[in-house]
Amino acid sequence: MSLLRATDTLGIDERHGYDETMSHALLSAPPNPANAPSARFFGGIGIAPGARVLDVGCGNGDLSRYVAELAGPSGEIIAIDRSEQALAMARKIDVDARAAPIRYHAVDLSDDLPDLGRFDAIVGRRVLMYLPDATKAVQRLAAMAKPDGILAFQEHARAGLPAGLGDLALHRQLYDWNWRTVAAEGGDVGLALRLPELMQRLRLSIKEARCEAILLYPDQPSFVPILAQAMLPRIVERGIATVEQIDPATLTQRIEHEHRAVGGMIVWDLAFLVAARVQSIAR
Repeated sequence: MSLLRATDTLGIDERHGYDETMSHALLSAPPNPANAPSARFFGGIGIAPGARVLDVGCGNGDLSRYVAELAGPSGEIIAIDRSEQALAMARKIDVDARAAPIRYHAVDLSDDLPDLGRFDAIVGRRVLMYLPDATKAVQRLAAMAKPDGILAFQEHARAGLPAGLGDLALHRQLYDWNWRTVAAEGGDVGLALRLPELMQRLRLSIKEARCEAILLYPDQPSFVPILAQAMLPRIVERGIATVEQIDPATLTQRIEHEHRAVGGMIVWDLAFLVAARVQSIAR
């Protein structure tokens, strides 16, 4: 599950802040499996060499750097995020010389957007679900796209998971705590399921709408303990569970034991991938 984005790669939400020590520890953690669909999705929406692309809620710039490779040296990437800490991390990471230059700006999508020009593509990953008014945000973003430009988002939603070959009581408990925390913070835990309809109401033409399962493999380190540790302060702050209930000292061992006991793969989350074409009527 990717409920948070202290860095875009790791899936910790900068909107709620994060402990500096924890953020450095997370950098050596297993990669977030929820990012695996991103290259397949954003790589196929039509970002061509020379494209001008806006990455909204860019976090540490992981997605920004990927679309910069697609746009090539003749393209341009504008990446925006409200977190100065995340942007500072993004600026420290070098961009391939064969990729488009990236310019990072501190922008809050909940406020009026500055004049950043028009874009061939506007992309975002796990950002709309945290906004107080996603419809308004998408409408304003659509007005920043060139005629026939693309808006494409990867979002996640609560979907009655996880699922596997046997009882997953601990995994289900963590899943429930995480999503309840997001809802308590005002996040829209069903936004991804409504996103195509939202775009159609804004008279955007849906180009693609699909989802991919996020799988936990039995022979690989699980990302779930890292996610639980990152979420723990927020879970506790919102009164969803206590530190004693979570028991982070033994959490990794208990998660691994449960996975071994049930065997096979676990379907942990779903990534919803929606791309729409912006036409002149959307303005």
